Amino acid sequence: MTDLTDRFKSYLHIIQDGGLTVENESSGFKGNESSNSKSKETERLRLQDSFIKECYDLLKSLTQLRKILKSVKPSYMNEDEMSEDEKDDVDTELRLQFQQYIQKFRLMEKYEHERQRLISEEFLSSKAYLKSFFQGISSEQLTLFHKANNEFRFGVLKSLSMWLNIFSGEFSSMQQERLDAQRKFEALDFNSGLQDVVSVTSVSQTPVVESTQEEVRHYEETVSKLTQEQLQLLQTEHEEMLNKKNEQLKKAEQLNKTIIDIVGIQHEISAHLQEQSQNINSVLDSQEDVELNIREGNKQLTKAKKSAGKAAKMTTYMAIIMGFMILFLDYIS
Repeated sequence: MTDLTDRFKSYLHIIQDGGLTVENESSGFKGNESSNSKSKETERLRLQDSFIKECYDLLKSLTQLRKILKSVKPSYMNEDEMSEDEKDDVDTELRLQFQQYIQKFRLMEKYEHERQRLISEEFLSSKAYLKSFFQGISSEQLTLFHKANNEFRFGVLKSLSMWLNIFSGEFSSMQQERLDAQRKFEALDFNSGLQDVVSVTSVSQTPVVESTQEEVRHYEETVSKLTQEQLQLLQTEHEEMLNKKNEQLKKAEQLNKTIIDIVGIQHEISAHLQEQSQNINSVLDSQEDVELNIREGNKQLTKAKKSAGKAAKMTTYMAIIMGFMILFLDYIS
């Protein structure tokens, strides 16, 4: 009988090489299928809204507004380059633009809270497991995706809120600097005006009498005709009139200071109210998060109760069936 060992080994090598080639092709095909399935799952999980684009546009607009604020601040703080009316116009324009940005931020914040509420009801509840099963997406993957996406979007909103607070602080500090400078200027202007009034009255009273000899003589004759009592009475009336005028000047100065203080307090109150409104918004956000967690906890508790009830029923049914089986076996034996 002829020796066919070498030929058998060659056939075996050919079969093994072909099998490896087929296995490599099949594994590559499976890898392509898995990558395609992953890309399809990623495409299905992708959100089709413009939230990130709107946030980016708002951040870009807020950055431009901050640049305008910094560029206009030197002229705003200089009394020679910008009048009070122009400064008021700048305040109005910046305030209106900032209010528009705040309203846009609140709309996006409201939209995101509503979206996350719907997501928690539709995809993070017990009903979502069947949907994810029929869609071919694992429930754990879906839950992780939505939780990570919610945290990311909350982070975007918090960063926008931080930039809005920064601009609000810069704008308020610029207005406060203007108010302080206005207080100092009005105090100096009031004191210089008072000195000018005193100097003008003193100059206007003396040269008129001492201008000519006739006026001096007329004055002396008029005074000589008056008695001592009349002179004393005129002096008393003159002093009383001066005292009244001094009191009126003091009241006017006090009133001016009071008005300036009221304006300053008004600005402080507005800044404080704005800060309080921001704190209230943060508290409301925290309250919504707590309510969302409570709802999720209640859903999990309800699900656990249902599972426990099903397990108890199943145990009861199994005990009854086992009892019947034991009785049946006992009856047979």
